[in-house]
Amino acid sequence: MTNTTRCCMLLALLLSACTPHPLMMTAVPDPAPHPLSGRIWDTRTQRWVATPELEQHLNSVRFVLLGEVHDNPVHHRLRRDLIAALIRDGRRPAIAMEQFDREHQAALQQAQREPAPTPESLKNAGRLDATGWHWPFYEPIVRLALDHRLTVHAANLSRTDAFRVSTQGAAVVLGAATFRALKLDVPLPEAARHSLEQIIKEGHCNQAPPEILPGIVSAQRARDAVMAGVLRGAGDGGAVLIAGNGHVRRDFGVPHYLAQYPQGRDALVVAYLEVDAVRTAPADYFNVAAPEYDYIVFTPQTPRPDPCKDIRFKDR
Repeated sequence: MTNTTRCCMLLALLLSACTPHPLMMTAVPDPAPHPLSGRIWDTRTQRWVATPELEQHLNSVRFVLLGEVHDNPVHHRLRRDLIAALIRDGRRPAIAMEQFDREHQAALQQAQREPAPTPESLKNAGRLDATGWHWPFYEPIVRLALDHRLTVHAANLSRTDAFRVSTQGAAVVLGAATFRALKLDVPLPEAARHSLEQIIKEGHCNQAPPEILPGIVSAQRARDAVMAGVLRGAGDGGAVLIAGNGHVRRDFGVPHYLAQYPQGRDALVVAYLEVDAVRTAPADYFNVAAPEYDYIVFTPQTPRPDPCKDIRFKDR
């Protein structure tokens, strides 16, 4: 498994059962040119596309889901530029962000109603966790939203609620009505559930006790369903989701839940994936038979320590 996968899943899925560790935030150029780096692959038509074509396609849909590897600065810059292009072309989507937890939505809304809101005021109102999210990566997107009066929404289920879901169940934590409204009462297709379970195992360095894995699956599903619900309620202008690549996967992520709502299929998914030396063809990065993403933007890797080096579980 690549460091990219480990990084995404550890940041998205590690609950209080694990001891977190810091990540390096410094980007350096590729040590050698990679045939995919800097290019965009359309998984549906199986061809390369240029940035203007990607922008045109995204401009035609209601929901745009943009993935990321959380500590890769290139991904954040490219996504900011893509949102700017949508605005330039006349779109005014809401911006839903994994980095803000849903219980702070009211405060986030109030901050945006102030006479002169700033990125910092939204950061503070939304209680962004600076130990988990590197604010300088996300500040440009928030600033862009404020400059163009785009509404910023808190999209994530909090770490506390996710842990409660993992131990008590989503129906208990969210309530039975919300549980059904978010489509969490509908089981994942078997293949999708298997993929999610495998990714969670690998994301926890194959060290997580087997008995906690079903709970982590439930927490991940709840997060994705909550994000889909936020997108659904974001307004007539549609929405852009800012989240990790694991959350924007079509097989088990936000698009799976979004597609169960009216107009929810009017969406496109862009993943930002880091290349590695072993995989040199686009098809090495996705399931060709059932692509997890609509477009893949390939970028260099960000150097980081091995996230499995210091991982520890409380019962070990």
